[in-house]
Amino acid sequence: MPTANTIFPIHGPMDLLTRLDSPDPETKLKALREIKNQIIGNRTKKLSFLKLGAVPAVASILSSYATQADSQLVDADVSTSSIIVQSAAVLGSFACGFDAGVRAVLDAGAFPHLIRLLSNFDEKVVDASARSLRMIYQSRLAPKYEFVQEKNMEFLISLINSECENVTGLGASIITHSCQTSTEQRALCDAGILKKLVSLLEGSLSQKNATLESLAAVFKKNPEVISKFVGLENERAVESSLSQRDSSLESPGTVIKNNTESVFKFVGPESGSALSSIIELTKG
Repeated sequence: MPTANTIFPIHGPMDLLTRLDSPDPETKLKALREIKNQIIGNRTKKLSFLKLGAVPAVASILSSYATQADSQLVDADVSTSSIIVQSAAVLGSFACGFDAGVRAVLDAGAFPHLIRLLSNFDEKVVDASARSLRMIYQSRLAPKYEFVQEKNMEFLISLINSECENVTGLGASIITHSCQTSTEQRALCDAGILKKLVSLLEGSLSQKNATLESLAAVFKKNPEVISKFVGLENERAVESSLSQRDSSLESPGTVIKNNTESVFKFVGPESGSALSSIIELTKG
């Protein structure tokens, strides 16, 4: 029986890849966990596993077990869900802060499977998939999301409305990465995304930061969107501020700080503390 002083063996990359092919779910699961633990924060290890084709192998496991979970009419068994969670976590670890890892994950075809798993019935699967996708969307290599299309906008809204923080954070990250034109900014504004984003500032510091970045992307160099947000009665004041080319162009916090009363009316009393948060976080 393992004790506090027990030293577990560390397997090499080739051995772990062999274990991934095991028909035994427990062996596969342990291999996934060890790969994850070895590559977290270790670019050298990531490269070693990448060269051996670890990402396509893990992506194949994710795809296979995700399909298996989809085919079940009731909750998937523990091993199936655990393998999906660990597979997603490994892919996210490869992608975290490492463009070569992001490229490998995308090339392996894992992206659509991770997106599909966001609608899984298991909260742990959803959370792990969202976390992995957030790692991908930290990279410039992440696919641009065409949310101007109605179906895609509906999906984005479902992410922002989720009760899972990693899912809402993913939605914010998608906006930050993909909102690049005034047409896209207006589409988000017209869909009511801004009000929901402000309410997300009630969350953790990580969620607040992700939300602020998405708000900045929607506001950036777009007086029309900013004016809609703060209210038409303050449009003249906002345009005056913008004409001076001050930080309002880049900082939603400045806009809100200067138009607190109007914004408060826009988002409603339940978001009062969120307004204080966005002002506080954008100081300096």
